[in-house]
Amino acid sequence: MSKDNIIILKNSSILFFRLVFTSILGLVASRFVIQGLGVTDYGLYSVVGGIVVMLAFLNPILTSTTYRFIAYEMGKKSVAGVNQVFNISLVIHLCLAILVLVLAETAGVFYVKNYLNVDAGKIADALFVMRFSALATCFSVVSIPYQGLVTANEKFAVRVIIEIIRSVLAFIAALIIFYTDEKLRLYAVLIAIANGTPSFLFFAYCKKKYKEIIKWKFRKEFSKYKEMLSFSGWVTIGGIAAIGKIQGSALIINAFFGTVLNAGFGIAKQVNGVVSAFSRNLGQAAIPQITKSFSSGNTNRSVTLAAHISKYTCFLMLIPSLPILLETDFLIKVWLDVVPPYTVIFCQLMIINELVESLGAGVPALVDATGKIKYFQIILSTTSLISLPIGYILFKTGYPPYAIQIGYIATAILNVVSRQILLKALIDFDVKYFIKTSYVKILYVALLTGPLFFIKPYFPCGIIRFFCFSIFSMFVLFAAIFFVGLEKKEKNFAIEIIKKMLLRAKVCG
Repeated sequence: MSKDNIIILKNSSILFFRLVFTSILGLVASRFVIQGLGVTDYGLYSVVGGIVVMLAFLNPILTSTTYRFIAYEMGKKSVAGVNQVFNISLVIHLCLAILVLVLAETAGVFYVKNYLNVDAGKIADALFVMRFSALATCFSVVSIPYQGLVTANEKFAVRVIIEIIRSVLAFIAALIIFYTDEKLRLYAVLIAIANGTPSFLFFAYCKKKYKEIIKWKFRKEFSKYKEMLSFSGWVTIGGIAAIGKIQGSALIINAFFGTVLNAGFGIAKQVNGVVSAFSRNLGQAAIPQITKSFSSGNTNRSVTLAAHISKYTCFLMLIPSLPILLETDFLIKVWLDVVPPYTVIFCQLMIINELVESLGAGVPALVDATGKIKYFQIILSTTSLISLPIGYILFKTGYPPYAIQIGYIATAILNVVSRQILLKALIDFDVKYFIKTSYVKILYVALLTGPLFFIKPYFPCGIIRFFCFSIFSMFVLFAAIFFVGLEKKEKNFAIEIIKKMLLRAKVCG
């Protein structure tokens, strides 16, 4: 395995540690939050926080743009180019932060006062929560260029430390509101502090390590502004679709079913966030190298990485997904004292949707690296957004709250096929290679693990079945991945890793 691939593996391991730590802490914290706030206030916080996320819909779009352009300049070994991109990105993000505040005080206030399905006595609390959420979002927006610089330099250990600090602060906030009388407003303030702290830490680190790169200079190269904003403009379509899928669903559910159902939807989002983090881990570790390899002329490596990342991402996601899908009802009841309606089915459908979307996890980074994103974004995003009005119509005609998630799964499957067609048209991509390397292997693993769902009902529900099936499902999954999911070279590498781990354990023992 090459040195660069070893770096991806190490960074993935670091991110995996972050994932396990922050996920456990987040799930425990959410239990305190739900008990402390109550189902109604938790649902209120979830939907109002979603409004702020929608107002800042350009944030994730510009984040991917920043990562791409900084990594692209680094691939060309241009310090001056990186400084130029950084300063242009900082100006853009400052403007976006101001826009978020303006939208929060106009569109956000208008929506809360006129359309939010909540008791009249809670309007003031909703506005308070929204304003502090918007403030924290602004700090996060301005910090994106600094995060992009850290990510492009593949300093994932730094990112992990900062993100763990944020999780610890959020956990402390949950404990405080659980043991105090002041609930919703205090939690909004504490979470704003927890979410804002990483922004200052990223700035301090970059100030120390990349002083020359972040040196402020107002750039007048308006062609570069145009290039970055044009790229962002096309990515915006994808960003709107992504935000619409989750936050749009939350608002529609709120309109038809109220904040109690939003609580169930919010809990499901949190569980799904843990699962989807597995896909983001490997993708985040590989994105800088996909972009740098492409900008330096090594297209073949970018393509190979994209295909393998898609396969590994799905395998990694199956690690938490399989036991959760098998025992969702049991886990939710153990985790929560009060389970909001439809929480279990929301969780299961969101996880299935995430698994389907992971089938092309390496593709967006490859497309972004080429810069040819126009038709890719238009077609895939339009397909995803179609599910939102379909969900509205389904709710209007009396279908249950989870119907909209079934629509998203259907469009996700359609997008899997569309990605291959578009890649072939954009960069003459070898579709057969991708399918053979990624999809066929994933299909084999799915076929071997599928029977677990038919075996489970024959055993009584309870703690014994949960532990037995969790252990057995992991054994079946790892065996399936090793024997039918990996190629010969990958198996040999895995065996070498296991041998080294056993040797180290023997020496330490």
